[in-house]
Amino acid sequence: MRELRKKQKRLFKIMKAVIIFSVAYIVVYMGAYPYILDYSRAATVACSYICDILIILSLCLTFIYYGRYGKCDSFLNTIEHEIDDCGYYLLARSERENAEFLAAMQKDFSADGYAVNTDVESDDFTFDFTAFKRNEYFYAVEVNDLSREDVIAYIDEVINDLTVHRLKRKGGCVICFVTDKAQEGAAALSKMITPIGKKEQLKIAVAIAEPSENKCYFLGNMQTKCQQLIANYVMRCDIPIKDKYKGERRLAFQDELEERMKEFTPAKFKDGTFYAH
Repeated sequence: MRELRKKQKRLFKIMKAVIIFSVAYIVVYMGAYPYILDYSRAATVACSYICDILIILSLCLTFIYYGRYGKCDSFLNTIEHEIDDCGYYLLARSERENAEFLAAMQKDFSADGYAVNTDVESDDFTFDFTAFKRNEYFYAVEVNDLSREDVIAYIDEVINDLTVHRLKRKGGCVICFVTDKAQEGAAALSKMITPIGKKEQLKIAVAIAEPSENKCYFLGNMQTKCQQLIANYVMRCDIPIKDKYKGERRLAFQDELEERMKEFTPAKFKDGTFYAH
C-alpha cells in the first residue's frame, strides 16, 4: 500500500503542476493576446495550439488520477490511520465499575443538552442509553464479554435504527461498548469507521471501554465528529488527545492489516474482491 500511495502522490503532484502551469499560461496569454497578434499571426496560432494542448493534458491527467484513485482514496486514508494509531487509549474518567461509568457518561450528555433516553429497545437489542443532538448520535450498551460477532451485530442494528426507523442520512454516530473484557477480534473492529451513503454523509464509529482496565479502544488519530464524541464523553478528555492518554501497545490486528494491505490494488477495490477487515 505504501508503494501505491507513493505513486498516487507522484501523479497528484504532476497533475497539480500541469494544471497550475496551464492556468498561469492561459491567463498570461489572454492578457498578452493583442500584443502577440500585432507581432505575428503565426505566433498567435501557435500560442492558441499550446493552450489547447495544455487543457487536454490537464483533463487527461485529472481523469486518470480520479479514475484510478478517486474511489479508493478515502478508504486508503482511513486504513492508514488504523495502522498508525496507537493500540488503545487510557481513560481520563475515574469510574472503574461499568454501571458507574455508564451513569457518568449519561449525566455528561444530559448536562450538555443531548436528548437522552434510557433502556432503549430496538428490535431484539437493548441499549443502556442513547443520546442525540442535531447530527450527533450516541448509543451505549454494556456487554460483559465482548466478541467480534457482538460488535458486528450491534453495528447492523444501529444502522437499521438510524436509517430506517429514525430516517437519519448524515452525521456522526458512536456505538460505545462498556465491557469487562474485549476479545481481540472486537478490539480490532474498534479501529474501523463504517461509512453510509455514496458520499459517506453518515459515519459510524465504535468505542470499547474497559473501565476496570482503564482502557478505551477506538480510532483516535483521525479527526472526525466521532473522535470528538468519544474523547469528550467516553474518555472525558479534550481534542487533540494528549500523549499521556495514549497506550504504547500496538494491536496484533494492526500488523496483520499492514501486511494484508500489501495485496491491495485499485482494481481489486473497484470490483469488490478486496476486504481489509
